[in-house]
Amino acid sequence: MQMPELLVFARTAALGLILSETIRVSHYLGGSFAVAISSVDYRWRLLGVALILLLCVAYAGARRVDVNLIRLLRSARVDLGAALGVGVWIDLLIEPLLDGSHAIIKSADPYWASASLLLLCAVIASPLIRWFRGWRKPPPSQLYFISDTEIDTDAEDLLDANVQARSFAEIVLASEAHSGLVFGVDGPWGVGKTSFINLAQRYWETRKHNAIVCRFEPIRYASEPDLSDRLIRELSASIQSQVFVPELQPAATRYTRLLKGRADISFLGLKLSLLPSGETADDLLDDIDNVLKHIGRRVIIVIDDLDRLDSKAAASMLFATRRTFRLTQATYVLSYDTELLTRPGEDSAKAREFLEKFVTVKLSLFVDSSQLTRFLRRDWQRPENHLGNIPSDTMLKLGAVLAEIADMLEGDNAAMYVPILGDLRKLKRFVNAVLLMQIERTELGRTDFNKRDLINLMLLQLNYPGLFRQIYAEESAGRTGSFSVRRKAKGAGFENTARYREIVGASDKAAQDLLAQLFDVAVLELEDVSEVDEPRLRSRACFNESSRNLEKYLRLIVRFAAPEPQDTFVLYYEAVSKVKDGASVRMVLMSPDFDLKSGEKAHDQFWRVLVNESNDLREGVANDAIDTLVEYLPRYPSVERGDRGLRQRSIYSLIRLLDRAGWGRTKGGRRPNTDDYVLEIAWRIFGEEKYKARGLLDRLASDDRGVLGWNDLMLFRLQCSADRQGQVYNLHRALVLHHDKDAQTSGLVSTLAKHGMRQLSQQVFARFKRDYIIPGRNYFAEVDREPSESFFGDLVSAEAIVESSTGNPGDNAYDRARLVLASRTVVKSFVVYQLANKQPPNGAGVGCGYYDEAGQGDLAGISRAMADYAFGFCFNPELNEGNAILFLDHCLSNLSSTYFSGQDEGKGYVALKSEIPGGLGAESIGKYWIKHGDSIRRKQYEQLERSVVHISYTATYRDDLSGVYQVLDELASEARSE
Repeated sequence: MQMPELLVFARTAALGLILSETIRVSHYLGGSFAVAISSVDYRWRLLGVALILLLCVAYAGARRVDVNLIRLLRSARVDLGAALGVGVWIDLLIEPLLDGSHAIIKSADPYWASASLLLLCAVIASPLIRWFRGWRKPPPSQLYFISDTEIDTDAEDLLDANVQARSFAEIVLASEAHSGLVFGVDGPWGVGKTSFINLAQRYWETRKHNAIVCRFEPIRYASEPDLSDRLIRELSASIQSQVFVPELQPAATRYTRLLKGRADISFLGLKLSLLPSGETADDLLDDIDNVLKHIGRRVIIVIDDLDRLDSKAAASMLFATRRTFRLTQATYVLSYDTELLTRPGEDSAKAREFLEKFVTVKLSLFVDSSQLTRFLRRDWQRPENHLGNIPSDTMLKLGAVLAEIADMLEGDNAAMYVPILGDLRKLKRFVNAVLLMQIERTELGRTDFNKRDLINLMLLQLNYPGLFRQIYAEESAGRTGSFSVRRKAKGAGFENTARYREIVGASDKAAQDLLAQLFDVAVLELEDVSEVDEPRLRSRACFNESSRNLEKYLRLIVRFAAPEPQDTFVLYYEAVSKVKDGASVRMVLMSPDFDLKSGEKAHDQFWRVLVNESNDLREGVANDAIDTLVEYLPRYPSVERGDRGLRQRSIYSLIRLLDRAGWGRTKGGRRPNTDDYVLEIAWRIFGEEKYKARGLLDRLASDDRGVLGWNDLMLFRLQCSADRQGQVYNLHRALVLHHDKDAQTSGLVSTLAKHGMRQLSQQVFARFKRDYIIPGRNYFAEVDREPSESFFGDLVSAEAIVESSTGNPGDNAYDRARLVLASRTVVKSFVVYQLANKQPPNGAGVGCGYYDEAGQGDLAGISRAMADYAFGFCFNPELNEGNAILFLDHCLSNLSSTYFSGQDEGKGYVALKSEIPGGLGAESIGKYWIKHGDSIRRKQYEQLERSVVHISYTATYRDDLSGVYQVLDELASEARSE
């Protein structure tokens, strides 16, 4: 029989004594105070009493007095009630001994009662106010990330663990009380062991099961020398929180004191040693077990996260559990990962042996991949994940990434992702990493990013940060390192670097798999690929040379910096897809992404992609594309900025569109590549057959386009020359056939160019003659009068062009005025040179002046006509004194670099006899100088503060006219001798 806990009864009797005496003293003080305030209106007194009672009730409610009272009553401890009554009786017995003290209290100032009452109210109100303020203050909202806390309710169960947890809980409860009965819950980290036990605990704690659950987390007390002491304390606290058992605490205290052994106490320099009583540990455990039997409740002791301890600490915890096996009313549940507890080390074998010896029944937890994919596709959006404050657009973008992960977990390579994405904890960590990237700022669907490559790189960052840092160091800031693929030096296809192979060999299996999915040419099927299509070349992370794909991925992950839509290939690919599906090209170009006020790049890339995808355009789409491109030419800038302006580049796009889509089109496709169908290209150019009044020659150089239209037309004509190797064979073929239907369309390129360009050149010059020569319009003067805005296009900001061309909007060397002046020089020189030069097809394009104005004589009749027009009209000072200025400007715009001419390099650009005519012929310019040279010299133009701005140089009248005069004198001398 268990010995009674005398201390428990003594404390209870003392409590009865104190309560009785407190009531007596309160009665004495309260009576005096009631007399003192008897003159106060009774309503105020009732109000004061009501407020004090309300405060006491609120305090009692906050402290859960009702719960404790119910627990006390349910214990049915009549013996302790008797002890409490004995305490009250003792107070009555000793009352005569306290008469002196009571007399002092009775005679005290009655307002001591009010002071004591106010102090008591303050003591009660202080924690109550703090509790109320904390209760009113809403908890901080989790605005962005998914928490990794374990679940507590069925509603939060995302992996359908509730059914298995309930079954396990029923088995534990159905087991008869038996000393040393231990259930093991085994599973890897992240599988949800704690959540599984939480669900089981909710089942255990329902009233009908009458079980008490004690949760013990040894990781919190791993540094303590004896975990048995801590375990008994936690067990005692758990039981007393639910059942009124005052005897349990003394028994537990004696047990822990026994475990600690002798206690040393120092007092006044004397050291005293206190030895424990003669009770054994088993006796004390029997006492605790008897208490548990007395209350009639099962106790389930859950030891969680045992695998987070090292091997030695885990063994100590198992020993502590073993010490308490005499508690027959207790059932043990251990949560651990066997592989972690038995990891290589000196204590691993011992830990495995302990597990095999102690664990009676083991349950292993696994995660079904189908449950994970369901979470990725749907359940991550459930309110229980506390993501309600995330904007809906972020949720949608996040869903696209998670759906891709679900596909990966269901695909052929699912097994390789298990170590890094195989449980809910890892998935949540990945989701939070995606949210940290501020994905709502990134239109992943409108970027070139391959979702799977992005996911694999993020997995590398999360699981192998050192390896990811190495990739970032080698492949960012414009560098190309060991990871991105290279084109083979010999043969088609791509290859990995030797250094990449070394890195892969030194990595573990999961890292190797991720690297292979990202960069391995064999896995990516790039070893023998002769040509990679552009969507793939612009999207896969393995490419990091020209398009810098990998660096863009790295910047998104590390810097959260997504490329602008205009910097992505997908924007233009989708726009072209819309056009193919029937959308108007004009409507696409009018969308905000293609606003010309933001720059010309978007239009430039759109036309490039459209041309590349133009082979399968239908008739209506092809016509719309060609017409829109011609319509937009004046809206594009033509200023020269290192590369030709968008207006000039668009001429190349127009020619390629004609070659690929300008013939043989039907509403459903295209006709065979035959001569009759290819001839349609020539009809478009000359405005014949169904293209009457819509010919490109007339449209490109229409009156409303002025001198810049002629620049477009001459560039168009030049690019049509077969000897320039433009790879527009259908267009070359059409021009040859249009000139002569029986002509050969294959053979020497020079012959094809000469025949194909004859009719085109004659018609171009005929239009120039009609517009300028016959009406007496000075082309050079009109170029100078052309408004500056025309060179920047109708919609493009001139300031933006200057900034993009120089990188510094305030740079005076490349300001807006200089760009316009240089462009005027180029337009004059290029158009006149192309019309006048008579060079044959030698690879640079047949000159328009090579041909006669009509016929097939090819005796340079056009060149002579242009020379007569230029020197007899445009440059003739007898007609207009300003024409001499135009002539000198023409000469200064045709200077040559001494670097290429072999002369003194220190002089920069100088006049040469071979270049200064600018295609107008050395003889003609010599004769002009014979006739007008003296009068021009007398004007002393070299004293003018005038300059000619070229793309490559700036020539001034003061410094460079003397050299021009010298060359002109030589040309005049040669003309006289002839």
